Amino acid sequence: MMKKYFGNIRTVLFAVYSLIIVIVFSFLVGLFYFWSTDILRQNAFQTLESMGESVQTHINSEIEKMNTVSLDIIYSNMVKERFQRYMKLDNTNERDNDELPLYPSINSALPLDMKALTEVLTAIIGPSRPVEQIYLYTFDGRVYGNGFDNRERKYDLQNKPQFDQLLNGEFHKVIIGPIADYEMSRYVSSQQGLYTMSLYRLLFDEYNVPIGVVEIKQYFNRIFHRANEYIANDDNEGEIYVFDEQGALIYPVASNSDAMQHYSQFLQPDQTASTYQSVPFRHPDTGVEQLLSIHYSELTKWHTVLVVSEKKLFQPLTQFTKNLIIAACILLIIGMILSLLAANKIALPIYRMNRAVRNISFENIGTSVIAQQKMSSGIKEINELHYAFQHMNHRLKESLDALLLAESQQLQSRLNALQSQMNPHFLYNSLANIQEMAELQMNEQIVDMIDHMSDVLRYISADSATVTIQEELDHSASFIAINQVRFGSNLQYSYAVDERLLTQKIPKLSIQPLVENAIKYATSNEPPWQLIVTGTVTDDKNQWLIEVADNGAGMSVAAMQQWQERIDNIAANKEFPALELGGMGLINIYLRLTLMYGELKIFHITANEQGGTSVWIGGPLQGGQHE
Repeated sequence: MMKKYFGNIRTVLFAVYSLIIVIVFSFLVGLFYFWSTDILRQNAFQTLESMGESVQTHINSEIEKMNTVSLDIIYSNMVKERFQRYMKLDNTNERDNDELPLYPSINSALPLDMKALTEVLTAIIGPSRPVEQIYLYTFDGRVYGNGFDNRERKYDLQNKPQFDQLLNGEFHKVIIGPIADYEMSRYVSSQQGLYTMSLYRLLFDEYNVPIGVVEIKQYFNRIFHRANEYIANDDNEGEIYVFDEQGALIYPVASNSDAMQHYSQFLQPDQTASTYQSVPFRHPDTGVEQLLSIHYSELTKWHTVLVVSEKKLFQPLTQFTKNLIIAACILLIIGMILSLLAANKIALPIYRMNRAVRNISFENIGTSVIAQQKMSSGIKEINELHYAFQHMNHRLKESLDALLLAESQQLQSRLNALQSQMNPHFLYNSLANIQEMAELQMNEQIVDMIDHMSDVLRYISADSATVTIQEELDHSASFIAINQVRFGSNLQYSYAVDERLLTQKIPKLSIQPLVENAIKYATSNEPPWQLIVTGTVTDDKNQWLIEVADNGAGMSVAAMQQWQERIDNIAANKEFPALELGGMGLINIYLRLTLMYGELKIFHITANEQGGTSVWIGGPLQGGQHE
């Protein structure tokens, strides 16, 4: 059943169309997917890279501002001159407090120099305030501030190890931080000002001798404002880490030893230029796949590391993939529906023609039941095939009509030949009887016999090939009357036929030869000779039966076998025996019944228990017979 279903044309066409659609569509979708995902992936990398560059650029900008201010100070001759005068203040006075007056009154000229120094530093900071605070340190433990903090105070040189780094020539500048600066935090209202970053440089005199240290301070959150902004607004829940030249974590302020341990392995110190690299990374603790965007700044020697979960970063790509799969499935279903419609468009007309071919019969060939007058399948070849089939159907109808006409004419010719075979047979026997009667001087009987012969000859010479059973019985009665002229009361005749059979059409001269044959075999015994004709309808009411019985000696077993062999030979060879004048009565009837009824004929001979022979003939009732 499955093989039959999958072997029909609609299934094959649907499978082929669907396979083509799936292959082509999968190729195009795959091509589009890889092209689109490559673009989305590149965009994600570019976004990550640009954000890292933006964060680092902002950090560099803030550090550059601090560096620029520090350079403006150390290269300012006015700052050097005023600072050197500041250093000459009398330090012999007892100053128990850490904080010193801003303008000491030791020398009347000094306050003017300090005021000038303040004005220069204020001018360097400017109204845009690129930095928040400037400190000038002397090596004798004094510090002077300008910015939010304008005090002069003492400091402990041992708490400034960065000064040694500068004096030893290890660095031209030192950046320190983040540091919890409670002094600076007093000048802002939020916790954002708690931490600061400091840049230190040596201040030299005109002879390039260090005379002090310049400290430039900036609030930590101002330097890392872009990083804070990125973390607050990033939908990918990314993280930013900034490491200094020694690999120490600068940002965020809260120490994260895990970050230092996991990400510091990708840092490359001692680089000569700013670089960028993107590194895939699997977090050893959480197992999360991450992408690291590492930026190195030549200015600060810092590494800025952006950490983003690949799942979050490629979430648009994942959503795009899901949408693409859904759209692909929908389009694939639509394509398969279209392929089914296309298969039906081709297969259904072929199915209709196939059904028409299977339904061809003699009753409907050449009619609209077999082939429609028109077919609009939308496919030229199928329409032409239907037209050719329709034309063939009409031609077949014409050919069958001609064939049936020829067969009908041939059948009629055969029936006429067989019927003509019966006429001389009857005349021969009748004339032989008249000859015997004339020899016996039976003149009156001869006259009666000739009258009956006239009726018989008139019946035989009629053109009709078929007659009713009633007409055949009347003819048989005339034939018996002829023989009764000869045999008198010794020949007894009776018949009992169902009235329903009297109008039944049968081949002409079907019963009378059987009666003649019965008389022949009956008179071979001692009289009286009895002939009985019986007509019935079968139990299923589909066939008629005529029995002609006699009380003669009957046919011997050898004669009946010989008869059956002749019948079997005729049926096997499907040929008519050569026409001959004698011995053709039973064969003649058998052949005509065969021509008229085919396999539905009834013809058999039986021996009666009381003696004699019965011959049975029959066929389908009217409506089932072959005309």
